[in-house]
Amino acid sequence: MYRPQHFRSKSYKRSMQVIEQNPLATVITGPGEDPEIAMTPVLMNQEEHQLEGHFALQNNIWHKFQKSNTTTFLFQGPHGYISPAWYVTKPHLPTWNYAVVEVKAEVFLINAQETVVTLLDKLTRHFDRNFSHYAESEEYAELIKKAAEGVMCFHAKIINIDSKFKLSQNKESSDIEKLIATLRKSEPKTIDSLADLMQAELNDQPKK
Repeated sequence: MYRPQHFRSKSYKRSMQVIEQNPLATVITGPGEDPEIAMTPVLMNQEEHQLEGHFALQNNIWHKFQKSNTTTFLFQGPHGYISPAWYVTKPHLPTWNYAVVEVKAEVFLINAQETVVTLLDKLTRHFDRNFSHYAESEEYAELIKKAAEGVMCFHAKIINIDSKFKLSQNKESSDIEKLIATLRKSEPKTIDSLADLMQAELNDQPKK
């Protein structure tokens, strides 16, 4: 991934937050010019330093993991358009700010039925915090056991994490502050997460 020095985030915690808040990973694996690509939500297990998730059995990507592999998991964070009209100084070109985290990992498949059920249950409870009232029912237990027959779970041991936070760090502090203020007034309000990330990175930068 192309990462100019000024767009390299030094905050491991911030990278983890991008993954946790944007868990739908783009997974890329396979040698040569025709890699296999898929998307799946994953759970970051920091204690084990691994990603955890699953694919449908019909998804060809998991077959690539049966040999020694290094797989890329891409996590797209907040992003948005930046207008040249928003700056204090002039002139500027239009651009797009964004955050992306690239995780390189070695994937290990899990096909033991009991372990698969446990991991599926763990993922369900993590992503649906209001699900517990149903998760204890016999109906849920039967459904998840049946679901386990149609998926391939995995642990992905993390090898390396690279983050690119293109958040106007190469601009004057006064310009970045103006961009943040303008974004906070913009629609949709989800753009606030981009402004928050820009503010966090600005706080880490020496004043210009």
